[in-house]
Amino acid sequence: MTETHTAVEAQITFPDEALALAAADRLVAARLIACGQVAKVASVYVWEGATEHAAEWLLTAKTTRACLAALEADIRAHHPDAVPQITALAIAWGSADYLDWVETACQPPE
Repeated sequence: MTETHTAVEAQITFPDEALALAAADRLVAARLIACGQVAKVASVYVWEGATEHAAEWLLTAKTTRACLAALEADIRAHHPDAVPQITALAIAWGSADYLDWVETACQPPE
């Protein structure tokens, strides 16, 4: 593993599969993410004081720290929710060739 890698795993939820796939396509084309996986999830959360249950679609995207601000701006510009989930998790370990690929595939805007 590259000890100084900048790769992270971003997680963004969407209300439907089409929006999640469109975001993945758009972010890959813009080179803000190297790849993304979309999966259906069951969410339980508090919103405006009430417990909510919802079927959502989770986009798990491999990207770099340098791309996160542009990724957030893109999601906010296209997401229907007032407060979308946009989080990023550090990758504690990964194979060096995979992390190198992520870092090469992602190009932060200048």
